[in-house]
Amino acid sequence: MQQGFLLVTSEPGEQVSLEEFQDWYNNEHVPLRLNHLPSFLTGARFSAADSGIPSWLAVYDVDDTGTFQHESYTRLRAQRSLREADLVKRLAILDRRTYEVVKDSGESALTSSYKPDNPTKFLITQWVHVPGENSAFEAWSDAAFRALRGVDGWARTRTYICIDNMKTGTSVPAGPEAQLVPTFLAVHEVLSLSVADSPAFAAAANPESLARIEETRKWELYRAYPCIAQGNL
Repeated sequence: MQQGFLLVTSEPGEQVSLEEFQDWYNNEHVPLRLNHLPSFLTGARFSAADSGIPSWLAVYDVDDTGTFQHESYTRLRAQRSLREADLVKRLAILDRRTYEVVKDSGESALTSSYKPDNPTKFLITQWVHVPGENSAFEAWSDAAFRALRGVDGWARTRTYICIDNMKTGTSVPAGPEAQLVPTFLAVHEVLSLSVADSPAFAAAANPESLARIEETRKWELYRAYPCIAQGNL
């Protein structure tokens, strides 16, 4: 069993109001997963704390990457409601990426990560290019963890390898190039966004000279959700 991670970024765009977008996400999309699937261990949503697009992020810890192919999960898209099917067609961006966990620095006493009780308030996501095989990224992760432990305001980092992705939306270009995404991801949990701008974090978050940070985004917590797996619905 290999623990999985689901990351979805989205942008409502001109055809979907923020009110409609939030109502759908909070009252239909998230509950269908977290209220019914014990394989979804946590779920939280964040809004952009930078000027980047997409401006919304959803993250879910999943007990096993096999969940992404299980009928209990795949039917949620295959049998989606008429409302959801209509809304998804109107979104500017819906970028869904599934990952396998590579390394975890470990749970922090400072936050509960994505659980509703004391959730992490800020995330820094970094898509990383590391030359070589997956083992090179594992070594990069270990080096980053050692360096990050000395950074004030850092709480936890987990690294992932992408196993599947699909990007749709009215603003997404046609063709295979729009579907290309970086293979490796690091998600840093921090206590304030000022951590992201510190030289200490910048040095620690990329400890190998051959690695390249392809994209960095900053996020602020919107909501961490209860779920059946935690028994707190």
